[in-house]
Amino acid sequence: MTQFITHTIEPWMPQGALKAKADYATIAVQANWQILSLYRYNDSRFDQSTRVNHINDWLSPVKSDDIVLHQFPTYMSAEFESDFAIALRHRGVQSAILIHDIEPLRLIKKAPWEFDVLNQYDMVIVHSQAMQDALITLGVHTQFIIQNFFDYLSDYSLPAQFSHKVNFAGTFQKSPWLQNYHGPEITVFGSKPKKWRDVTFPPAINYQGNFNPEDIVHQFQDGFGLIWDSDFDDKTYQSYTKYNTPHKASLYLRAGLPLIAWSNSALGKQIIALNLGFVLDHLDDLADQLNKVDEAQYHIWQTNALKMTDKLGSGYYTKETLANITM
Repeated sequence: MTQFITHTIEPWMPQGALKAKADYATIAVQANWQILSLYRYNDSRFDQSTRVNHINDWLSPVKSDDIVLHQFPTYMSAEFESDFAIALRHRGVQSAILIHDIEPLRLIKKAPWEFDVLNQYDMVIVHSQAMQDALITLGVHTQFIIQNFFDYLSDYSLPAQFSHKVNFAGTFQKSPWLQNYHGPEITVFGSKPKKWRDVTFPPAINYQGNFNPEDIVHQFQDGFGLIWDSDFDDKTYQSYTKYNTPHKASLYLRAGLPLIAWSNSALGKQIIALNLGFVLDHLDDLADQLNKVDEAQYHIWQTNALKMTDKLGSGYYTKETLANITM
């Protein structure tokens, strides 16, 4: 029996967008899994036979009774994801699908196809009990594994020092609140999207630019790590945090930063349960909550965060999931 993990090759994508999947594949290889490389292309421009030929080529090493863990989504078409799952079933493999993101929970979609795809797998790996419960309500009836945190591979970084500084790293498109923010200063890291080219951040935003995902760990020298997205138009990014565990939480913890997140988020519940920082009902509450934090409280939170730092850097949570798949 051979254990395989898919890894989608997307050479034009920024490194930060690829890190979670790349780390998962790297950790799986350390645990004696083999990589199945999928090369992302615009498969909607081609007929089904071309798509099936690609899938068969990519799955050529896979035999019956092997295990295949598919990292989802590939951001190819619904037809690709369905045909890929069907091909696994026809090969008689044990199949699992790892959700990095699930669009029907973070965007308003009229005809979601993702739930049918998930039902074609033997196991679905989710971020939280809330994500599992939501998927069950939406008709997913397979076996679930919960992995509450993604690992984050990086060089060792000295633990952050106590301060009230707030750090924010992320995808700005999910956080339009940055454009109109008025509150305690927030040090912001990331790449400005094209649509934000002419945006001038308000004075309370200390913009530091973009760093690659390994170097950014060393930029967090003190304070807290903030996770905060917005709902707007047809995009329910904040509501989505009720279910997902953002990868940036692992980045912050890897640097020894206590966390700040929305009280209704899945991560917020982990913050309270593991005593890793504090939660907010509204971003407007940030100043009041920060002012209550003294150095002793900060070090309690940081001590708990540091218990996870080495685990995140060694692939502990991923290896635990991989072991559960093969039980």
